[in-house]
Amino acid sequence: MTTIPTPGQLAWQQAAFGLFLHFGINTFHSKEWSDGSLDPATFDPTELDTAQWVDTAVAAGAQYVVLTAKHHDGFCLWPTKTTGYSVASSPWRDGHGDVVGELAEACRAAGLGLGLYLPRGTATPAATRTRPRTTTSTCSSSPSCAPATDRWSSCGSTAPAPRAELTPGIRSWR
Repeated sequence: MTTIPTPGQLAWQQAAFGLFLHFGINTFHSKEWSDGSLDPATFDPTELDTAQWVDTAVAAGAQYVVLTAKHHDGFCLWPTKTTGYSVASSPWRDGHGDVVGELAEACRAAGLGLGLYLPRGTATPAATRTRPRTTTSTCSSSPSCAPATDRWSSCGSTAPAPRAELTPGIRSWR
């Protein structure tokens, strides 16, 4: 039996090397995990330069980057109407900032592929939670997220786990 990869599988194999950018509100609190209770006013990356991220990726030989556009805390790095827990509620760029959009533009200018990581749900208080089944479609319908070539989603629990128990698989949504 001969197995032939699909065009998507072949493209993935040929991309070979990429970078995962884990950035969000937790960055400003030195945390990997939070529960959605951090004040959006603390998200204020005044010196954010996504072109520098892209330049670094290109210099390292990466073919793509994957950004954590929303982590399990529910904070969205693009302005969205589905939750108040996003960059739109922060002082950054007077509430008009868009990390995903800026990174998408920098990737487009450099010819670098862009992927977006979105969890299947959020482990946050109901006040900040977005509907798990609509997370990717909501981002997909946003102009900020449209240039992404890949959507990534966690395959495991939305609760933090000891490192040894982290789900090893990540599924790419095409």
